[in-house]
Amino acid sequence: MTQTEAAAPHRPPPSSPRRVTAWLLKLSAALLAGLLSLALTIAILLAVAFPQLPDISGLTDYRPRQPLRVWSADGELIGEFGEERRKYLPIQQIPAVMQQAVLAIEDSRFY
Repeated sequence: MTQTEAAAPHRPPPSSPRRVTAWLLKLSAALLAGLLSLALTIAILLAVAFPQLPDISGLTDYRPRQPLRVWSADGELIGEFGEERRKYLPIQQIPAVMQQAVLAIEDSRFY
């Protein structure tokens, strides 16, 4: 044996196509199992959470509480009774600056 033969590092044999195919199959199976377990987890979470969600009709049929207003015979406001004292305004009567301020506070990405 010569010095060059003794000093040459041992190289592993090149990977065969069968080894690559087996590795890809194992990787695909692991990814598929992960996706299936994620889908099953999401389905279980939705099945548990869905019955506890509130009815959406309360959001679609919103009627804010208005105070009871008592008027005199000549049209003068005598008093208001109730917990909340609101005055309904159509959107056209609200100044544009106020609309923009509310949108800026609530959602900066709206526009």
